[in-house]
Amino acid sequence: MRLVSVIILGTALVAVGLLAPGTGDATPAERDGVSVRPEIVKPGERVRVSVPRCDGVRSATSAAFTGRAVDGAATVRPNAEPRTYAVVAYCGSRKVTGEVRVAERHGWPDLLPADRNVR
Repeated sequence: MRLVSVIILGTALVAVGLLAPGTGDATPAERDGVSVRPEIVKPGERVRVSVPRCDGVRSATSAAFTGRAVDGAATVRPNAEPRTYAVVAYCGSRKVTGEVRVAERHGWPDLLPADRNVR
């Protein structure tokens, strides 16, 4: 009986979540700030940096990047710690900010079973 109650409650929660309307409105930070894609990256990956309503990003920097973003592209430092980093870009004389989140890197050995001889 308890299992049936849990299933019914879970189904109801999923249904309510699917019926909830999405606002679709961008926050001021999304409209005017720095956009980094993808938003969540692993150390060593490349990202695209842009500023909406700006013809070209003159420069963009972050403690997560190996250097300045060149032509809107940057590389995340291979030894970047997993956390959220600030990104600062300049559109003309206007300074805009955003963020990029660096996730932990999980290598293939961590995902494989310890005993590889098992068939």
